[in-house]
Amino acid sequence: MTRPAHLAGFLQNATDMPVRAILLFLLIAQLGDAATFMLGMNLHGIHLESNGVAVAAYQAGGVEAVLLLKGAAILAVLGVLVATAHRFPRLLVWGGAAATAMGLLGIAANVTSLMIIG
Repeated sequence: MTRPAHLAGFLQNATDMPVRAILLFLLIAQLGDAATFMLGMNLHGIHLESNGVAVAAYQAGGVEAVLLLKGAAILAVLGVLVATAHRFPRLLVWGGAAATAMGLLGIAANVTSLMIIG
């Protein structure tokens, strides 16, 4: 299977700058979401969390369980994007953009909640 001409040079190896930038922005956004979650947890507890999966994880194993779940999700997404980047470069771009956007949305929601309550 050949790539379209406009994608042929996009991903020649995993050290290309677009790949690194996409993965770095994804990681920063997701870690920012986790950090603002932890700040909210320390200040106000779990009762403000709107994510039912995070609440269930917290009830099952405390804040460590939530962070382990978040870390596993980040590693899984990064792993899939890295493993498939050469074969499916659009998955890297769109998947990276979606995961970055979700992290930024989490940061925005967490900071907004802290500003309203705090």
